[in-house]
Amino acid sequence: MRFTSVKTLAAALLVTLSFLATGRADDPGKKIIGTVRTELIFGTKGAVEALGNGPVKLPAEEQERLRKIEKLEDFTKFVKLGSVEQPVLAGYKIWATPIKNSEAIMVTFQPQARIVEENKLRLDIEYWQKKKMALRWDRVFEVGKRVYLIGPKWREGNLIITVELVSLRHK
Repeated sequence: MRFTSVKTLAAALLVTLSFLATGRADDPGKKIIGTVRTELIFGTKGAVEALGNGPVKLPAEEQERLRKIEKLEDFTKFVKLGSVEQPVLAGYKIWATPIKNSEAIMVTFQPQARIVEENKLRLDIEYWQKKKMALRWDRVFEVGKRVYLIGPKWREGNLIITVELVSLRHK
């Protein structure tokens, strides 16, 4: 593009800069629409001592709830490896790292559609292990209701990802 005068160049630059500045400030995709809590649980028949001091034993009632899930009924021990609470953005994928300071296991959330009913949201969820997507789920989540997603086999057991829509902001 060729400008015939300094005034034309300055005007074009001013228009471009103002467009960029207003475009970033009003990005509707960055609007926080809710909060999601993710926990990473490990179920096994074997020893959990090899996992170190980080894992936390789950309460007995939650362990019983997990044993009622068909794919997990053989496991005798369940421990929480970590948890994180993240905001859900209207138009962007967010990354959650349930194990602090570790990118070996990560979960992504991306909202798809707000359900007509007040407290529900459809989310695409991806489970990433060592920078490769391993599993994907598409679920409707309701505020306050935890969903157990059966993850991959790991060591001598199975990973379980729990997802709870903690809050959902109204329009």
